[in-house]
Amino acid sequence: MAQGASSPRRVPWIKRLFMSPGSRRRLAEAEAEAAAAGARRTVYVNIGLPPSALDGHGRAPQYPANQIRTAKYTVVSFVPKNLFEQFRRAANMYFLFLLILQFVPAVTTGSPGLSALALFTIVLLTMAKDGYEDSRRSASDREANRAPAAVLGNAWVNTNKPPAHFFRPRGIMRLLWSDSGAGGTVGGAGVGAVPAMAHSSDTDIGIDSGAWLQTEWRHLHVGDIVLLRDGDAVPADVLLLSTSEDDGSCFVETKNLDGETNLKAKTALPTTAHLASAQQLAQFACTVDAEPPTTQLYSFKGSLQVPSGS
Repeated sequence: MAQGASSPRRVPWIKRLFMSPGSRRRLAEAEAEAAAAGARRTVYVNIGLPPSALDGHGRAPQYPANQIRTAKYTVVSFVPKNLFEQFRRAANMYFLFLLILQFVPAVTTGSPGLSALALFTIVLLTMAKDGYEDSRRSASDREANRAPAAVLGNAWVNTNKPPAHFFRPRGIMRLLWSDSGAGGTVGGAGVGAVPAMAHSSDTDIGIDSGAWLQTEWRHLHVGDIVLLRDGDAVPADVLLLSTSEDDGSCFVETKNLDGETNLKAKTALPTTAHLASAQQLAQFACTVDAEPPTTQLYSFKGSLQVPSGS
């Protein structure tokens, strides 16, 4: 995020109801960026969270889930939201107005039942089309969210991970009016750019002596150490710690983000490039101070600090 970005003006909820899905999505993104402006993430690796990193209830910071949602509707919101979207269009509002006039004896020109049947048929067919398209988006979301990933496990514990019993309530307006892409991204890919599944989705990841545990993309948390092999899709925004090369280099393809198919060279920091095994990773301690997630693809500001004596 660019420094010094101004906060968007507060939009009344009644005005939000009449905004297009694209406008609501852009407004939500602008509000999220404004809320994150100036805030930074501090991730602790093999270091207990200090009291300053806890909230007023002594709990660790709660980060958004690594789960993508491009579907527009939910089971609860489909009928009311779809009807609202349809009758917000000028053509449907016009035909609805004419239908209402058919029930006024002084101005009726035909059978109100036939007019209602025609409008009902159009609305029903449009609703069926929208429901089918949204079901395809939901299926694509599930495929991406359930893609396999390998994380460091065994005796290693991610101190940034919230407790399993933690529950965060969701507002009814968010349940009913969450737009496409509001749930976040997978691998930095935006709406309509779900990454292709890696080859490991059809086979076992190959757990290394019990050190690496198999999980799903949606279950990844901030602070997890992820194992990636040749050809794997990147499941989230990650910091490169080490590779199989001595100099810590690797090549990545970013066509899911910017459409470019050429490989880009990435190199791990010299401080972490020597970490060649799961045991070394499990014993390595550091803190990572980084900017919050942004829409900037080509810039990243952060620092990695290793405690003295580590």
